[in-house]
Amino acid sequence: MKNEITTQTRIGKKQFYQRYFTENKTNLKKIWKGIKEIINIKSKNFDHPTCLKTGDETITDPKQIANKFNSYFTSIADNILKERKYEGNPNDQFTDFLKTPLDTSFLLTECNENEIKALISSLNPNKASGPNSIPTFVLQLLKDDISYPICKILNLSLSTGQHPDIFKIAKATAVFKKGSRLLVSNYRPISLLSNINKILEKLVFSRMFKFLDEHNCIYSHQFGFRPKHSTNHALVNITENIRKSLDENKYACGIFVDLQKAFDTVNHSILLAKLKYYGIRGTANDWIASYLSDRTQYVSISGFDSETKHLAHGVPQGSVLGPLLFLLYINDLHQAIKYSKVYHFADDTNLLNISTSPKKIQKQVNIDLKFLYKWLLANKISLNCAKTEMIFFHKPGHNPLKNFKLKIKMNGHRIYPSNYIKYLGVYLDPLLNGKAHCEILIKKLKRSNGMLSKARHFVPFNELKTIYYAIFSSHMIYGSQVWGQNTNVFNEKVHKLQNKAMHIITFADFQASSDPIYRYLKILKLQDFITIQNCLFVHDSLNDNLPLSFDNYFKSMTDVHTIDTRSAALGCLFVTHVNSTKFGLNSITRKCIDDWNHFSKRFNTNLKHLSRSMLKRNLTSYFLDNY
Repeated sequence: MKNEITTQTRIGKKQFYQRYFTENKTNLKKIWKGIKEIINIKSKNFDHPTCLKTGDETITDPKQIANKFNSYFTSIADNILKERKYEGNPNDQFTDFLKTPLDTSFLLTECNENEIKALISSLNPNKASGPNSIPTFVLQLLKDDISYPICKILNLSLSTGQHPDIFKIAKATAVFKKGSRLLVSNYRPISLLSNINKILEKLVFSRMFKFLDEHNCIYSHQFGFRPKHSTNHALVNITENIRKSLDENKYACGIFVDLQKAFDTVNHSILLAKLKYYGIRGTANDWIASYLSDRTQYVSISGFDSETKHLAHGVPQGSVLGPLLFLLYINDLHQAIKYSKVYHFADDTNLLNISTSPKKIQKQVNIDLKFLYKWLLANKISLNCAKTEMIFFHKPGHNPLKNFKLKIKMNGHRIYPSNYIKYLGVYLDPLLNGKAHCEILIKKLKRSNGMLSKARHFVPFNELKTIYYAIFSSHMIYGSQVWGQNTNVFNEKVHKLQNKAMHIITFADFQASSDPIYRYLKILKLQDFITIQNCLFVHDSLNDNLPLSFDNYFKSMTDVHTIDTRSAALGCLFVTHVNSTKFGLNSITRKCIDDWNHFSKRFNTNLKHLSRSMLKRNLTSYFLDNY
């Protein structure tokens, strides 16, 4: 076959492989089935090791391995708290950082049968049902018959403030993180709970979150575990604040804090006391106390279950209610900080200080880090100073750190400026030009193209497109609104690799124009994808589908003046004044405004009144038709 292929021209290769696929359809289907099985195995990350190392000893017995995992997972919090040195003022209390308690109290209202039916229907039948539960597909088949007794049982739990003990047993799964697979410390636990317990937790969650949202209890710059919030929103918000400061000839310094096992070390008594500040009192507080107390866990490895152990700290990961409880636990952290703005994505925490001089930043950041350390001590959360990073943002050619050594310390540990940091999967550099991210991304995309080159000979065309989206596009588009807004020498290389991927998929000559291929495959170029995301971002903002922290990003012309112009009638946005090209004209905000105004005039309509899906469809068709 190899000799026969070499005699074909590049154009003839496609025809040759099409004929080869037709003649060998059965064999290729078997090959593709094998590939999918390999992918499926890989997706499981080989989380269950067949052996573990504990000191000089190697354990191979599955039962012992399961017990080792469970012992490690259940003792994480105790070990961290024992090793921690409390050097702060013993008079500092967690209540010192809380605001005045909310006057209104939360009422845990009962549910009805229809609500139970809807929640049963929402359960994913492909997910495990958990311990002490009924298979999800059985629940869904019998929902009309069993919704009434389930409703009665759950209402009894809500009215008495008691969470059933049988629902407190968690089956923990060890999920591999990084490093050696032989060490238990390189795994983290995810709790698998009963699906009936999930119904109960969803009832409490929906009521509690609605109450907290109505009273604006949750910190506005907390982007994790909240509807209408995402990693992209967190990235855009922080980078736009940095760009704005640089556009105004200021400097910005980011401190990216590493909280050590924050979910596992949540103190239950402190959490319950904080909940009272947010209006979760009486029976509702009793229910949460019952939910957190007397929880047990076991680990299952290769079908072997460990012994059951008690959990004294933390909120259950993998639960419905756990993430919300954690958000409330760290919700007052920003109150402890005096000068910097605090950003959260769940436990990923960073401080952003903006000022006119490095000397002022140094003074303010050191004060804020002292206050942060006090808050951590009072709330019994540990900080990993060795993994806490700092980055200093400045304009090109204006790095003041060449003549000024920035001395930032936290608990006696000095933090040095980094060349780049990884935040929520995107690498940020001091100039915010995308260089650091693109350099790492290019290596991934080259490997992806290599895999596409090999797979295209054995995989049907439609499946090859699926692989492209999985191993190439997913890496390329993530965070692209942050690092890829402007064409430069760094992301131009990314564009070339995308063009190469298009040629690989279609067996096209590498010197041929890529535009017809994009149109044929119905795949958007990276820059056009970003433009669509910009327009959708504005659409979300104008229709109140963005976090509150984006409220003042865009203003319609009609909000600024009453002059009856064509642009105002089309819903165009007011163009704000900027001072520089690099950080003003090329900011995400300005690019969004320009793209929105351009397509409002191009389509001759007010884009705000289109549905989000219709706007996306129209923009996609526009770009594909013009390739």
